[in-house]
Amino acid sequence: EELVVAQGEMTRLRSLFRQKENDMEQVNEVVAKLNHERDNISDVVRQEFADRLVFTEEENKSLKTELSELRARQKLELDRVHKDKDKEMERVHERVKQAVAKKDEAMKSLRAQHEAALKRADHLEMLLERQRQELLKK
Repeated sequence: EELVVAQGEMTRLRSLFRQKENDMEQVNEVVAKLNHERDNISDVVRQEFADRLVFTEEENKSLKTELSELRARQKLELDRVHKDKDKEMERVHERVKQAVAKKDEAMKSLRAQHEAALKRADHLEMLLERQRQELLKK
């Protein structure tokens, strides 16, 4: 009877052992699956990081291009403003030259009129003096 109990106990223990082996296999499968998922997650994170890095580099390149275009447009606009200012300064300079020339011509004319008036005054004074002399002779 002890033998039967021992055999029963042994059968029970073998069954328990097989159950534990099965449990151990399942745990090992879960561990392998988790390790595989962890590796996949690492790959996914690396890929996401690489994708974001590429996106950031492309965005940076785009922004640099846009900045370069803005600078070029600003330079063109600044050059245009300088040219416009230079043209306006030339027009103002020309008007000033014309005004100075007109003033010089007016001054020349006024001097000539002044000289003529002085000559006429001298002539009239001389005539007046002659008349006075003739009146005094009479």
